[in-house]
Amino acid sequence: MKITSRQQQIIIAFITGTNTLSGLLGLPNFVEVTERTLQRDISELVQSQIVQRHGVARAITYTVDSKARFNLALTKERLEEYFANEGRAGISYDFNRLDALRSTTLFSDLEQKDLNTYNKVFYEKLKAAPRDILRRERERITIELSWKSSQIEGNTYTLLETESLIKDGIPAAGKSKDETTMVLNHKKALDFSEENRKFFSGEITIQTIIELHKILADGLIDPGLRERLVGITGSAYRPLDNKFQVEEELKKLCEVINKKQDVFTKAILAFTYLCYIQPFNDGNKRTARILANAILYANDSFPLSLRAVDVNTYKLAILAFYELGTLGNAKKVFIDQAKFAAENYAI
Repeated sequence: MKITSRQQQIIIAFITGTNTLSGLLGLPNFVEVTERTLQRDISELVQSQIVQRHGVARAITYTVDSKARFNLALTKERLEEYFANEGRAGISYDFNRLDALRSTTLFSDLEQKDLNTYNKVFYEKLKAAPRDILRRERERITIELSWKSSQIEGNTYTLLETESLIKDGIPAAGKSKDETTMVLNHKKALDFSEENRKFFSGEITIQTIIELHKILADGLIDPGLRERLVGITGSAYRPLDNKFQVEEELKKLCEVINKKQDVFTKAILAFTYLCYIQPFNDGNKRTARILANAILYANDSFPLSLRAVDVNTYKLAILAFYELGTLGNAKKVFIDQAKFAAENYAI
């Protein structure tokens, strides 16, 4: 089903606490929309099994199906409109989300077909490439991912400056020591994942994730699982503040990843859910991005260099998963990068 802009607004309203038709009619977004139009929109969403109807007559309420929510991709306009509302109520960690993901197929048949196609193209080129080309391509991926992942964190190194630093050991003029360290730590973490493929091709463990974070955090932030509450800039989401609960959820995440048979599903879970748990004081998204790449690399799959991704598009996708539980935007980033890898690497 193609979800209209207004239906996306309805979905967001249902997710964030408005669960009746009368409630929708009282929201600013729908002041010029008739009751009949809203009823028609809701009926289409119910028929598509995105929204569930509960009760009868005047007691009817609506919720967004927990599994269908993972497949929803909202437009940039709708997400920006939602996040522009600074009066959003605080959103707590959802303990039910992992259980829903455990039994959910995250990629549709068409998405899976596309991913398999991109992966086959990438792998065939990889298999046919001479050794020196493979070495050069791996270096290029390391440079581009280290640059983009650092840029997402606010690092001002350019791609060319990142190349000079990683290939020639030349720090860029006018950059802080922390910016230089951040870029180099990405390279070290990627080198670690290459040298220890067995850690990422088999069962993912909490200790493996901690070791990856330790490399990325070196000289910048305190390593180890956090013991205090952390806030997230621009988000009303508040992660768990109990160390034991954080560790337990991280353990559950590893279990869910390990039970999934499809490598792409393993990688998208690492790419998104590790950020959601926020197990570390800082560096969570960095660790998630490198972990996803490590899983893909260990299974001879395409990389997620993120070179062609707009930083705000990526951030909105992650924030949408935090607050709305929608995974479609992050999946689009993932699939687009698979296509980019197939078209641009190992050639």
